[in-house]
Amino acid sequence: MKQFLKKTVLFLCIPMAVMLIGLLLPPTPRAEQSLLLVAPIKDSMLQHVKQPRIILVSGSSMGFGLVSQIVKDSLHRNPINTGIHGGMGLYYLLDNTAQYIQKGDIVVLAPEYHQFFGDFCEGNEELLRVYFDNKNGLDFFKLRAVQLKKTYPYIPRYAMSKFIPSQYFNLKTQEFYSKRAFNEYGDVNQHWGQTWPNPVVFEKIDGDYLNTDVLQAVVEFNELVKSKGATLYFTFPGYLEHSFGVGKPQIKEFEAALRKTNLTILGTPEQYIMTPDLIFDTPYHLTKEGATKRTQLLVKDLKTQMQKDHLE
Repeated sequence: MKQFLKKTVLFLCIPMAVMLIGLLLPPTPRAEQSLLLVAPIKDSMLQHVKQPRIILVSGSSMGFGLVSQIVKDSLHRNPINTGIHGGMGLYYLLDNTAQYIQKGDIVVLAPEYHQFFGDFCEGNEELLRVYFDNKNGLDFFKLRAVQLKKTYPYIPRYAMSKFIPSQYFNLKTQEFYSKRAFNEYGDVNQHWGQTWPNPVVFEKIDGDYLNTDVLQAVVEFNELVKSKGATLYFTFPGYLEHSFGVGKPQIKEFEAALRKTNLTILGTPEQYIMTPDLIFDTPYHLTKEGATKRTQLLVKDLKTQMQKDHLE
């Protein structure tokens, strides 16, 4: 029996040791190319960009959906586009941004609709990779309990990826999905002037329930922003018209709940609907023309509200 127990323990310890080694190894060459590796750069922008500032918070719909130079020229504020990847989850976007907010900041929050349905807001494998590839991996375990519950199952796959040959050889990636894709403001601009042959079209918004917990987290974030002497505005992402039409019942349910809060809301979801010619490869990713249109709409809304709030 003792021999059996020893062999069993040994059998269990070997894969656990391999997994631990995988967690401790540095990012693979393939991971080093990922757009997720821009997270520390954007954190540095949040720390060091000078006032007056405007911080734009969302996932890739902001990264691929803004021309920050227009924001700067129109509002005379230094833009910080924090958008990277929606899979990091809205809880992360709120909590990570909160630590860098300064007095006088204007914070524009424009999450993807998916963030408010089901558990998408809790993050996916991208959230785990942001910590283990970019930051102190131990900080991952300081996340909210719901984030840990959602993302810890990705740990074995992430750890074992360090031992896959394709992570080290024949490395090819689209420039606009790499850490080199971003300009000095944090906009993805490597795809400007390009077309994508078969853009993805979302037929529904995943998640079968409106997540009121994350909506409450946004309300609490608003209070934190105000406590730091800053201002929060909520607005909507640019979104493909077909996907909007399919997801309209969910979007209107979300909007109705949103308008019952004390948030300052800019525009309407319909205002930011994008026609197919303005879409790049997914319903949230815009071409340069689409990003320009979305930015101009946003600037118009911002100017109107900033005048009301005496923040011009």
